[in-house]
Amino acid sequence: MRRTVALLAVLALTVGACGGQDEGGSGRSGSGERSPGAKGSGKPGLSWSYDRILDGSAALGDMAVVAEDDIWAYGSRRRADGTSDPFLLRYDGEDWREQPLPEAIGTEVQAVELTAVGSGEVWLTDATAGSTGETRIVRWDGTRWSPLEPAPGQPVEDIRAFGPDDVWVLAGEGRVQHWDGTRWTVTPLPADGLAALDGTATDDLWAVGARDTRTADGPGESEYTQPVAVHWDGRTWSRAETPEYHFPEPVPPEPGAWLDTVIALAEDDIRAYGTHSFNHGEVEDEPDDEAIRLRWDGERWAEQPQAPGRCAERVPVLSDGANGLFLDGNWYLTAEGTCRKITRSRLPNKDGVRSTSRQSLWLEELARLPGTDKVIGVGHVQVNQSGNPMSKAVVVSLNR
Repeated sequence: MRRTVALLAVLALTVGACGGQDEGGSGRSGSGERSPGAKGSGKPGLSWSYDRILDGSAALGDMAVVAEDDIWAYGSRRRADGTSDPFLLRYDGEDWREQPLPEAIGTEVQAVELTAVGSGEVWLTDATAGSTGETRIVRWDGTRWSPLEPAPGQPVEDIRAFGPDDVWVLAGEGRVQHWDGTRWTVTPLPADGLAALDGTATDDLWAVGARDTRTADGPGESEYTQPVAVHWDGRTWSRAETPEYHFPEPVPPEPGAWLDTVIALAEDDIRAYGTHSFNHGEVEDEPDDEAIRLRWDGERWAEQPQAPGRCAERVPVLSDGANGLFLDGNWYLTAEGTCRKITRSRLPNKDGVRSTSRQSLWLEELARLPGTDKVIGVGHVQVNQSGNPMSKAVVVSLNR
């Protein structure tokens, strides 16, 4: 949950960017390669169209869908002096309109996240607000924003909501906190180092991360960390066994394996993703990092088979029901196992965007609109061009 930090980094990068960079890029949220959408491949497929392109240099970093005609997004716009202004963007069924952040949260935010918690309510969370590092939450009740009191006692790592009186927060120091509409209940977890939370129901939650495997005598050549997963069944939190990862001899310096993403598709289909890596740059003969892809089938965690082609190491970001999975980097894995690129067109040549610019689409959040098969996303198009690079905040929708 590092929304604001990521947005500020995006806007800062536009200062040093230059023309001549290949269209596309690398990274978990980006387009990953030159999009064929501009020229067209002549084959039917999936593509993104632009529902809204914001003025100026900006980026969108998170989204909360309340209803088909009630959607919130969070963004940041770059000023001429190099600083950035955070803002909210709201869709009311007719148009997207910018709004200032609620006074109750202020503008000195560090890690903003939007969460639709049900019954028209939206939470805006800043996990490390101001200089004191406390968590602040303001909630929208359909009419106005007001502070949620009391706030969680620890910095928020992740949130999963099943209703306004049933919200789960993964907090620091190996704890989970539950909001019942009136108060917080804090429960210690059977593992530290947890980073992500998801689940299919209030009695079926998973948290994943890393467990420290070092001993009092020092790590030696053993792995520093191994993946860990804990489960809530409605009564207790318990740890489930996960595969371990080890580099062959000679073991590279400071090796470790961890999970940083969990996605609950069904009770018997939980996906977890992470990395097996080490401290690079200390030895000449370095092994490759290893992508960790695990799946819970209702009974145990096991390694997933590698997806085909460019989908091999990409992480699902949204289920498309029986059709398939949306993956990071604008890729799509069909239910039959076919890997497909989601294409897109170029931005219009206006508001500072030149026809010679290199462009890449980076989506930070995808969501399906309730009761429909329409999928929308928020993020930015990186426009690299000589003398005036910029980031254009965009709202996109999927053309099937």
